[in-house]
Amino acid sequence: MAGRIGGAALAATLVTVLAGQASAEMFPIYRSDDYCLDTVGRPPKVMLDSPEMVACFNRESTAYVELNDIWAKVPDDIQGACYAEGRTKVETGAGSYARHLACTQREIADRSRPGTGMPVTDCDRLASRNGSDPLSLAPGFAMADIDHAKAISACEQALAERPKEGRFAYMLGRSLDAAGQYEKARQSYLQAVDLGEKRAFLNLGILSEEGRGVEADFAAAVAWYKKGADAGESGCQNNLAGLYLRGDGVEQSVEQALALYRQAFEHGDGEAAYNLGGMYEQANGVAADPATAVDYYRKAAAAGSANAQYELAQRHAKGDGVEKSAALAVVWYTKAAQQGLGSAQMDLGYAYDEGLGLSPEPAEAAKWYAKAADKGYNAARHNLALFYAEGKGVPKDPAKAVSLYRQAAEDGYSPSQTNLAVQLADGTGAPKDEVEALKWFKLAAEQDEPVAQFNLGVFYEDGRGIRASKKDAIAWYRKAAAQGHEKARLALDRLTGKKTRKKA
Repeated sequence: MAGRIGGAALAATLVTVLAGQASAEMFPIYRSDDYCLDTVGRPPKVMLDSPEMVACFNRESTAYVELNDIWAKVPDDIQGACYAEGRTKVETGAGSYARHLACTQREIADRSRPGTGMPVTDCDRLASRNGSDPLSLAPGFAMADIDHAKAISACEQALAERPKEGRFAYMLGRSLDAAGQYEKARQSYLQAVDLGEKRAFLNLGILSEEGRGVEADFAAAVAWYKKGADAGESGCQNNLAGLYLRGDGVEQSVEQALALYRQAFEHGDGEAAYNLGGMYEQANGVAADPATAVDYYRKAAAAGSANAQYELAQRHAKGDGVEKSAALAVVWYTKAAQQGLGSAQMDLGYAYDEGLGLSPEPAEAAKWYAKAADKGYNAARHNLALFYAEGKGVPKDPAKAVSLYRQAAEDGYSPSQTNLAVQLADGTGAPKDEVEALKWFKLAAEQDEPVAQFNLGVFYEDGRGIRASKKDAIAWYRKAAAQGHEKARLALDRLTGKKTRKKA
């Protein structure tokens, strides 16, 4: 079967029941204060002032200090609640901070933003905008993650009780938008605008730009974004900048885009800071400046941009312009994942799966894979299917594994096509069906999937699901062997009577 797929490199090594084990990409793991002593060596084997030990301590200290700077900003009562978690007591140092910070996200999600003086309603809890929106009274959700049935009911009730409160009309609009009831959503947003809720300008612009329920209309989007931008709505300034950058509905102008991104950033918009980082990284309208790009990414992440948080996570995982630290990567993956970013959910699942920056936790890995799978990430579907097939982190359920493989396979994902074929060929989780298995092996093999090519050779050699054909078996074994598949090479030698050379 195809092996578990990592988020950072989806073209991971594939395995079958006949083909050995895949190797996972590993990153440095700052797991405890004894990390360097355990990995570099304890005296007298290696002295504490040796170059290797000093370098390791420096890396460990950097990770610890950066995490400590973040942790220091967490309220004392939340720190206490997270320190009290039993599992955080087994680690010290940077690894424990990564866990404490992940716990912090859960704790904060249950609390409203302080200092507003307004009562937090069920409408706020169910339909607030996510990210660091200063006008939201609750942490909120990405629109795709709103439980729209509950949110619509709660916001209709809140608006009925307080019909002059623009935020309820706005959040009712978000709930209806999430449910695909776009015309009703538009009417709620218009009502919110009439009640002075400037955030609704952004949503009206998005409805027009993306053509939700109507034909896409960039001119209408520009009009709404300009109204919001003039009212100081940073999201409108950010989106209007994007239209200027692409020349959609307006004359293309990189200069105007930069000016709008900077205005939005001055209003605290994290996405605008993220986009400014991209401009400096890509030398788009400004001189290339990687250090400035990273600085903007940091500011954007701190302001709540899920995209920037994911960017920082990826950079910390690789050591790209920042300290290489799996623990810090986990912190930022967690922040972005909890805002509903599917790519971050996928990579956070992989971190829990492989123990990158924290101890492996299959149940947590399965939870995040499931969230990413719901957003259409085929690698997450594939990995979650492996969990159900193995009973890892979830109850063993071969039928559920087949269902997940099939979803990804029908989307053209070759590792899942291969595994689905194996399940069907063996009759595991579904009735045995060699004809259908042959179909999926062919589809994966045609995408140069070596495991599928080898198994397709087996099917042709044995006449499984098709008339036996030595010629076709040799052809598929040859393709798999050319990609380094050892069993295919041996099968090719057996059928041809020749010795094929191993690849270097």
